[in-house]
Amino acid sequence: MSGTNYVNWVRLLTALGIVVLVGILVAATAVSPIEPVIRRDFPDPAVLGVGDTFYAYSTASRYGKQFWHVPIQRATELTGPWTQVGDALPVLPEWALRDSHGKGDVTAPEVAALGPDAYLLYFVARSASLNAQCIGAALAGSPAGPFHPQSAPLVCQQNYVDSIDPQAFVDHDRRRYLLYASGQTRTTIWLQQVSGDGTIPIGDRSALMRADRPEEANIVEAPSLAEHAGHYLLFYSGNTFNSGSYFVNYAIAPTLLGPYTKHDGQFLNRADLGGGYTNPGGQTLVADGRRDDLVFHASVGPSERAMFVDGVSWGPDGRPVLQLNNGLAPRYAALNHGLDALARSGLASR
Repeated sequence: MSGTNYVNWVRLLTALGIVVLVGILVAATAVSPIEPVIRRDFPDPAVLGVGDTFYAYSTASRYGKQFWHVPIQRATELTGPWTQVGDALPVLPEWALRDSHGKGDVTAPEVAALGPDAYLLYFVARSASLNAQCIGAALAGSPAGPFHPQSAPLVCQQNYVDSIDPQAFVDHDRRRYLLYASGQTRTTIWLQQVSGDGTIPIGDRSALMRADRPEEANIVEAPSLAEHAGHYLLFYSGNTFNSGSYFVNYAIAPTLLGPYTKHDGQFLNRADLGGGYTNPGGQTLVADGRRDDLVFHASVGPSERAMFVDGVSWGPDGRPVLQLNNGLAPRYAALNHGLDALARSGLASR
């Protein structure tokens, strides 16, 4: 091979090597724009800020040899680091279905402050007598519990109709409400006024939203209500939680009772996570006076849903805008560093 041909081959192989390196590094940026803040199984996260501390609660999970009905973690920043605290609901009410060890399947907890030393927990457990998922209420003097459940469920429907995903909301007139989802064939999100301590229904419930879009697959759930700039925003999850097509969206209304108009498309889905994680949902909006964040879970493995935090800003029309921390800057910096190293080695110019 002549010297000229040799040099040309070196240039070609070097160029191909650079292309491969760029492809590998760029592909790495597509893994996920954000990473979990709680990197273990922590489904349906609910977050409560108390002073300078955040408390996070999740659906039942196993911690080593311990099984906790409502796991609690604590942090001084939403992004962590988070530390394990314990079980907010160590003892289930008598109406809840339990195994021989006194444990039950508890999902979708929600905790709200009633006062400086009074806290309300909503949770979902299966009724032993009705074979349906029902919403229970419990009270405690500390956000870390232990919460003591009421003797009867707050919402429990006949004919195997499940009531799930409770969320607490206090309107500007200080009236307290419970939101939840239920239905047999097409789910509905309901609003129910409750007493000041959140444990007694007042009046009739109102339907805020129904599943009516193909991408929802007859499911709307995990309601989270917020008021911003004179509008009510109802965040919700659509589709089946483990389908691969689970997503977050919102609807906006001029009054608490609606009508709620759904945002076109999807507010947050697997594509927004770069394909690295799937099934984002179980969301709640957290405002701590400094910034607003969307807390949600996403699948990080076949049977694990970790907790994520995503910043939210607001457009001039009062609608939310995702502020994904896509992490591209440090990764592209690494890419540039690699290319600079190649250039300094002189390979790219030979």
